[in-house]
Amino acid sequence: MDRYTTKRRLLRPLTAWRRRRAKGLGPINRPVWEALGYSRPMKRWFHATRAEPDLLIDVDLPADAVVLDVGAYEGKWAARVLARAEARGVQGLQIYAFEPAPGSIERLHATLGGDPRVVVHPFGVGGRDRLEPLFVGGPGSSVFNNPAVPDMFGMVEVELRDIEGVLSTLGVKQVHLVKINIEGGEYELLDRLHETGWMARMGPVIIQFHEFAPNAYRARRRNRRQLATTHSCTWNYPWVYERWDPK
Repeated sequence: MDRYTTKRRLLRPLTAWRRRRAKGLGPINRPVWEALGYSRPMKRWFHATRAEPDLLIDVDLPADAVVLDVGAYEGKWAARVLARAEARGVQGLQIYAFEPAPGSIERLHATLGGDPRVVVHPFGVGGRDRLEPLFVGGPGSSVFNNPAVPDMFGMVEVELRDIEGVLSTLGVKQVHLVKINIEGGEYELLDRLHETGWMARMGPVIIQFHEFAPNAYRARRRNRRQLATTHSCTWNYPWVYERWDPK
């Protein structure tokens, strides 16, 4: 039995107690809390975002900024970045949104409404080009089977591309902001950004690490060491979200 499964089993009584005490989460937030076991970092994150709703988009972008939304899902984060940039008069913003799940791609297009500042890429990014089966489960869709998301809707084959090749093809020289939430695929992606030197050309990195991926604890430690060579951790809610800013 892996460490993640063992941890969840040992914490079942505590999780059940926290579940009973959690009130007012609603149908959207509750599945997220459930997947994260009603953990203390999740509670801290909940209160932090209530106090500062823009925590995930609180970045002052320059003119002609390039933003990567890796794991764009339905486009809500990208839409918020666009709204903030518009309110602040940022010109020339370009967002590249990556999402491999077919159903999410349709909703992503609907959310962003053909905004010329956004290019939707119907594939995921990682360390190499390949086709990969994806377990479909809404925002929890992953190439890894997550036992905390029992209501999967089957599998579909999706395309993943090497992030270095993608950025080279797009002609990107620098990334001013990147959000990564790809349900376990972040470890491979960060490894690739580090080994190709791309991490040094990244602005703030906002990332969610996922415990259920194989060797997640070791991989997160490795990725955080890699990030620390070029960035400093600004805030950290373990296994929920953390932000790294360039040194």
